[in-house]
Amino acid sequence: MKSALTTQITEEADISEVIETVKLRVRDAKLPETEIVRILWDVLMDGVQWSGKNQQQNANAALRKVKTWAELLNTFCTSGKLELELMYKVQMQCYEDAKLMKLFPEIIRSLYDQDVLAEDTILHWFRKGTNPKGRQTFVKALEPFVNWLKEAEEEE
Repeated sequence: MKSALTTQITEEADISEVIETVKLRVRDAKLPETEIVRILWDVLMDGVQWSGKNQQQNANAALRKVKTWAELLNTFCTSGKLELELMYKVQMQCYEDAKLMKLFPEIIRSLYDQDVLAEDTILHWFRKGTNPKGRQTFVKALEPFVNWLKEAEEEE
């Protein structure tokens, strides 16, 4: 499934085609939903053209990829549990890859703006997230956004 998706994403196939490909592969392989979310994130990030030196270019490229393929992620992140899985996947990738470490809050914000992640999921991760890898760093980085979410909620 990964290679077919990588090809489609690299060639910027129509998003509806990619969604159909995933649905067919999932049905054939009987993959668990959490695994699908992980695979989709890996494939999207594998498709980013990373610059060796320019952090801002890397940030822009990753965020562009997230924005472009948000509908794909949204199609398969259909519950709080799956959204949380995606957040953990982003957390792990940002933790393991130094060039992405500072991108965590921007990626989460972008996924929220694109309606992939719900406010409740982000707040749950912030309060009770269980993955310890880089957690303190990411909680601190995400704090201004979480405060903004809480303030927006109070104003309603």
